[in-house]
Amino acid sequence: MRGMVAVCFLLMASFTWGQSLENSLLWRIVPVHERVDTSYLFGTVHSKDDRAFQFGEATLPAMASCAVVVGELDLDKAGPDMFQMLARIRMGDGKTLEDLYTKKQWELVSAFLTEQLGAAAAITYGTKPFFVLAMLAETEMGNDHPEVLDQYLMSTAQANGQRTLGLETVAEQMEALDAISLKEQASMLLDHVEHDGSPGEMDAMLDAYAAQDLEKLLATAEKSGMSKSMEQALLTQRNTRMVHRMDSLMTVEKSAFFLIGAAHLPSPVGLIEGLRAKGYRLEPVFGTKSGPVEFERH
Repeated sequence: MRGMVAVCFLLMASFTWGQSLENSLLWRIVPVHERVDTSYLFGTVHSKDDRAFQFGEATLPAMASCAVVVGELDLDKAGPDMFQMLARIRMGDGKTLEDLYTKKQWELVSAFLTEQLGAAAAITYGTKPFFVLAMLAETEMGNDHPEVLDQYLMSTAQANGQRTLGLETVAEQMEALDAISLKEQASMLLDHVEHDGSPGEMDAMLDAYAAQDLEKLLATAEKSGMSKSMEQALLTQRNTRMVHRMDSLMTVEKSAFFLIGAAHLPSPVGLIEGLRAKGYRLEPVFGTKSGPVEFERH
């Protein structure tokens, strides 16, 4: 299960997919119904690294053209649920990370956490291993921007006077994560520790993302060995729900710009194929210039 921090970073499934997919993070959604305008799907990444911000010049104007901007979560409306999330990232019942390992394994894990997180390592001891991996992912990425990419884009939309919504609730995302057993989560964290953080794999993910190469992202993630149960909980079931809600939103809102983790776009059960199955035409939008291009905010 090498590279699981990188998988936490993208939540990418380990599919084998023979179909070729164009190099683009931005996809035009051509509507089924005449009364619905063109919408867009953009694959994001939860990172402050400069490579995450190398999207084409078409992205922000496309976002500005839409009636509503929709992320995985609407953080402005998730406030009350965030307390629930903070409670659910803890294992509860007095259980700690140490309880999930043999004495020798815990010595390795605790030493690694101290090395990577310093005094903050102690805070993680009551936290579910998946979220510890997410914290480690943060430490392995560059800190070139004040906001992670997905939050930057949502903030930009709000500054432009656009409405923002979310496709999922905090509770739904937490339920998906809770479907992964603590035993499997603990194994993921131990694997990461035993391979000294799998150096270079996060860079490979970010390089592929900067190149807008979804197939390379897919190939890199295949090395992680994600289990079928994890794939089902984090991707397959969520993708089905998101496609249904995207279809409903586009009918009501006329046009929408969807900001969804790049993990959810490719594969036979990804959002691109899911929307095509509903009759939409998905077209890659290519840009000739890298880096964010600001548009006039109203």
